[in-house]
Amino acid sequence: MQISEFAEKLKAVRGKKVLVLTHHNADIDATASAIALSEGLKLIGAETSTGVAESVSRAAQKLAEGFQIIIDPDCRQFDAVILVDTSVPEQLASVKNLRADFVIDHHPQGKLAEKAVCFVDANAKSSAQLVYEVLKELGTNIDGKLAGTISAGIVADTAHFRHADSEVFSIMAELTQKVKFSDVLGLITTEEADPSGRIAALKAASRMEIYKFGKILVVLSNVVSHEAAACRGLLKLGADVAIVVAEKESETRISSRARETITEKNLDLSELFREVGIFLEGSGGGHPLAGSANGKRKNREELKKLILRLLTKKLGQWKRLE
Repeated sequence: MQISEFAEKLKAVRGKKVLVLTHHNADIDATASAIALSEGLKLIGAETSTGVAESVSRAAQKLAEGFQIIIDPDCRQFDAVILVDTSVPEQLASVKNLRADFVIDHHPQGKLAEKAVCFVDANAKSSAQLVYEVLKELGTNIDGKLAGTISAGIVADTAHFRHADSEVFSIMAELTQKVKFSDVLGLITTEEADPSGRIAALKAASRMEIYKFGKILVVLSNVVSHEAAACRGLLKLGADVAIVVAEKESETRISSRARETITEKNLDLSELFREVGIFLEGSGGGHPLAGSANGKRKNREELKKLILRLLTKKLGQWKRLE
């Protein structure tokens, strides 16, 4: 759907009780997108609340300071529910009476988008930039605080512009007319300041299995939590592709990260993890360099075999390094 049509339909939330909702363990982009959209819609007359499933991530907690965020809200209490940065039910499983009336996302559409009014652009580098475009289309007055929140989401999800494109820089040029970039960086908690993520990375390193596909080094490991941070840590150690599993009581979560050079091998982690999501009896997807999946199935050995088969199709035969 074109942004003009989406924004026109979104105007229907004026005067209504609206929930802006995002996924479990909400990262900086998800948290920024939910807060910015919620605050922006208040300016056009909606009565908004911001919600997340389960928790706000440690990295996003500084950004969330000063905002009231509902954990695991009840969607029945709202006239409209707007999902940002997700449309996958497995990422919102703890939310009561889950539904979606609108979706804003930069991931491929999930099941919750099927009956919703959607503004989805899988080429966008962050959901925060899509929220910015929507608020601009609505004619919202974006002040310094709102600009800072949106900018934090963009900076975080582009890995401090390492994955940025011309559209990102164009938007940031507009936003930094309202907020100092140094103030934006102050809203973002770095991994170095988060001991939980570093501990997860160290534990993943102690349990890792290394597979060599030609010159490509793929690392598989497992942790209890903070699987995304563990993946990033393994990349810093030298992996070309890092895949980390976290088995919870009721679900399996798996994250992956890859270096940009992996795109030369025609490997898209979002495609790979859509198949992994099916195996887990849940869902998966993401981006070419960052895939993830969630589901209720637990069988780490079979999961590993599936991942190695899928990687073999793209990267050729492998050998395990001891």
